[in-house]
Amino acid sequence: MRASVIIPNLDSPVVDRAVASVFAQAGARAHEVIVVGRDGPGRLADEPRVRFLYTERPEWPAGARNRGIQAAGGDVYVFLDADCVAEPGWLAAHLARHAAGETVVGGAVLFDPRPYWQLADNLSMFHNVDAQLPPGPRRFLPTLNLSVRAAAVDDVGAMDPGLRCGEDIDWTIRLAAAGHQPFLDPAARIIHRPTRTTAADMWRHWYQSGQWMVGVRRRHPEAFDGVSWIYRPLALYALAPAIAAVATARLYGAGRPGRRYPLTWPAVYATKLAWCLGAADPAL
Repeated sequence: MRASVIIPNLDSPVVDRAVASVFAQAGARAHEVIVVGRDGPGRLADEPRVRFLYTERPEWPAGARNRGIQAAGGDVYVFLDADCVAEPGWLAAHLARHAAGETVVGGAVLFDPRPYWQLADNLSMFHNVDAQLPPGPRRFLPTLNLSVRAAAVDDVGAMDPGLRCGEDIDWTIRLAAAGHQPFLDPAARIIHRPTRTTAADMWRHWYQSGQWMVGVRRRHPEAFDGVSWIYRPLALYALAPAIAAVATARLYGAGRPGRRYPLTWPAVYATKLAWCLGAADPAL
């Protein structure tokens, strides 16, 4: 089974670490590593093992991943973000699940305890792919750590390049609807180290996420418990503090990952509030 690792990159200052972690895998080797986008800092200038697809204009992640898919020659497309570092057994875990018959496999995100705002950002965004969760089917999965059989992509098509955020949720929901149920395997682990390390960075990111993700939720109400009225702007403005409080509380319940990081709740609450306010100002 040939794995094409695809990494979208928009001048990431740490993309070289992501690439190095792919080449340091134990138990499996990538057929090819394709980086799509721009490398202003020159982190990959001396990396001959990478196939770099340069884009003259900055590409949103969906468009960059689509370009990688078009250029890839593997049987499995393995997506890793440019600010992620894969654990040594990451690729082997993905391929083992595909060998067992899965067609869409997501891995887990490990949380660094510092810096504080980065931890809260990761916890709020990726609590559903926490490394301590049991393996099993999911309604949708993020693409920062995802692998998809080429045949499944042939069935469903590419990601929606018009989505700046939420393209992965939209895509994996469509894959599930076509019979390719996403499967979470926490053994395929990555560490996510985004550059969002301040409260202002995090607020902007979550506000933008709400602007785009609310449209994805309207597209797929069946994947989000069928609730639609709550996404109306007036309802979101009025109920934002309450919605954010409920969403935050869920992360700190029994058996939830927030229990391991109790001091993060104010920052997590801020992410949920920013999301609601962004959703009330939709981009779609």
